[in-house]
Amino acid sequence: MPDKIRVFLVDDHQVLRDGLQLLLESASDLQVIGEAENGTAALEMIPRLKPDIVVMDLSLPDISGIEVTRAIRNQVPGVHIVVLSMHILKDFVLNAIQAGADGYVPKSSTHESLLDAIRAVAAGERYLHPTAANILVENYREEESQEEILFKELTTREQEVFRLTAQGFTSKEIGEKLIISPKTVDTYRQRAYEKVGVEHRSELVRLALKLGLLDDL
Repeated sequence: MPDKIRVFLVDDHQVLRDGLQLLLESASDLQVIGEAENGTAALEMIPRLKPDIVVMDLSLPDISGIEVTRAIRNQVPGVHIVVLSMHILKDFVLNAIQAGADGYVPKSSTHESLLDAIRAVAAGERYLHPTAANILVENYREEESQEEILFKELTTREQEVFRLTAQGFTSKEIGEKLIISPKTVDTYRQRAYEKVGVEHRSELVRLALKLGLLDDL
């Protein structure tokens, strides 16, 4: 029989922890090996117990679940974390993922969602409930829109130099194409770099790819 997935619960509500324990241990492949009502206790117990999965609330009475998540990932890299939170706002989802969470499930979701998340993360995958996934997609679109805005703020000549630089042309070659001097090309390029917030050509190329400026190559 395969080893059970060893789960540790972090939540400040005893009733919820009791309910989660009943839910998880009703599954034949899951085992709750410990629990904590605050971040301090979690950070003391988890490195010692080394569970496979930590189910993490974000609203803890002493340390935020975000900070506990970050600390666990630094102290016990092999432990995976599934956030189970009442918060479904963008900042909470993004901060949790950036702190190292492998999964995100709203408390308002079904029991099956949490079970699916635990099993997926234990298998080395990431799991985002559709609500959390939509938040990340919307955030990506917002960032992309911001980049488009920055590019559109460039002058026509700066956009031309930006695009040709991303395509790999040298200052001399760009100057010949636009009938300007290489020195003038360098000036336009520097202005473009500053306006869109990049410092190196590699960053410029990545931005050009995201903006679709290299699609016709």
